[in-house]
Amino acid sequence: MQVKIIIGTVAFMISMMVLGYAALSEQARLERFTDARLGRQIEMGAHLYEQNCATCHGVHGKAEECYDPSSGEPIGCIGLPLNYQSLVCGDISMRMEAMNWEGSKEAFIQSTLTSGRPGTEMPAWSEQFGGPLRPDQIVDLSHFVLNWETEELCSTPVDLYEWPESVDDFAAEFPDGDAANGEQLFLTYGCTGCHGNLEDEGSATVGPWLGEIAETGSEYIDGYSAEDYVYESILDSSAFISPECPNAPCGGPPSAMPDNFALRMGENPQDLADLMTFLLEE
Repeated sequence: MQVKIIIGTVAFMISMMVLGYAALSEQARLERFTDARLGRQIEMGAHLYEQNCATCHGVHGKAEECYDPSSGEPIGCIGLPLNYQSLVCGDISMRMEAMNWEGSKEAFIQSTLTSGRPGTEMPAWSEQFGGPLRPDQIVDLSHFVLNWETEELCSTPVDLYEWPESVDDFAAEFPDGDAANGEQLFLTYGCTGCHGNLEDEGSATVGPWLGEIAETGSEYIDGYSAEDYVYESILDSSAFISPECPNAPCGGPPSAMPDNFALRMGENPQDLADLMTFLLEE
């Protein structure tokens, strides 16, 4: 009798060990499967990004290198940077906080892709709202964007500049703007995508043409110089809404102009000095 009890106990223990090992192995298998599936989604998302998003948001998602899909010529990036701390870093990113988003970061990105951003150049991409992408492609694309959240990106300290309230105080700190660099920044920050070429009034597509802003900038707000108007308009895109855009009265507030230039230029305030010199030189 005792022998049977001992044999039964040993058999039970062996069974538990086998089941435990199987459970551990299954967990590892599921983790490998999940990692492989996520890798495939990111790979598919990269392909979708190249086809549909790089023209506006840049080749590397930084809104810095955009090219005309037909000619291959450099063009202004009209989309916001995506490979950027304010979007992808932290459980609640700065951009989520600015939009008062209460869900997850993945849901935030998928919602933007699905329905777009009304009043901006960001269209709806989901078939549900007339776009070209299936639900699974929206998920793949969101995983690709989230893949930019790296330790290197998110651990890099960002020492943002505290913008002076007045353009005079700013000019006192940054008196020497480089118009040539400002012209390049007008392209790399995506300004040309909406405001066109300063040499061609008909080139503006979304926002007002700025070729004569040095003369007309002082006409919009009583007591404001052209410098005041340009300075505040760039740092707070909805502070003033221009009365006329190329095809109709400008919409807003909020403005269709991206609202993150204060954040982006805060890493190098000289960019604003150079850009203003380019816009306002006569």
